[in-house]
Amino acid sequence: MDAAQVRARLVGRVRSVVTQGPVMRARRLVGRAVTPEVALLRDELAALQDTVARQGEDLARLEGERDRLAQRVEVLDADLDEARRLNVRLAELTDLVTEVVLPLHDREIDIERLRPHDVEPQ
Repeated sequence: MDAAQVRARLVGRVRSVVTQGPVMRARRLVGRAVTPEVALLRDELAALQDTVARQGEDLARLEGERDRLAQRVEVLDADLDEARRLNVRLAELTDLVTEVVLPLHDREIDIERLRPHDVEPQ
């Protein structure tokens, strides 16, 4: 037997399996309700496929919302850092104004520590 004859026999066998095999028999049965149980299973399968499709849409929507919220958190973190920097600056300015405006005797500072050691109090 040469290669052409082997090929012809194989093609014939493959064709018979493809056209008469279990897959083709199952495809021919699609659309036909062989038994009420099969019809019920097909309905359940269709309902499950719809559910899976809706869940896929919900997942895509939720992923988009998650990404949007992640961006918002980044902006809020940056704003929080800026607010902290401004609060520190405000505290520094408050300390400066307190030193300039309030008289020394109104502050809670030990005056003796500020006097030079060689000067007598008046």
